[in-house]
Amino acid sequence: MDKLAHYRQAIQTLLERHSQHGSTDQDIENALFFDPAHDRYQLMRVGWRGLHRIYHTVLHFDIKDGKIWLQQNTTDIDVGQELVEMGISKEDIVLGLHPAYKRPYTGYGVA
Repeated sequence: MDKLAHYRQAIQTLLERHSQHGSTDQDIENALFFDPAHDRYQLMRVGWRGLHRIYHTVLHFDIKDGKIWLQQNTTDIDVGQELVEMGISKEDIVLGLHPAYKRPYTGYGVA
């Protein structure tokens, strides 16, 4: 399997695994979005809690220039480490949710 295909599969597997956990509220669903043509992948929570609209991005990844960019993580889980455990090099994971000046100190890749 080539590198890009491996990255796509790893992200999809990670998001599918995380989509199994979520709200116990039946009116809120986990929604997965996989766009391999543009290399964008998201896990969202969508629904209603009473009169309050829930529309929330839990995890968002992009693949840009051969690297996985973590754009959003509203969990307390180090999903970067989960990707490393799936065989992805730390240098190929960019924490895009941090400003560029902080990225060299994260232990992950920089762009």
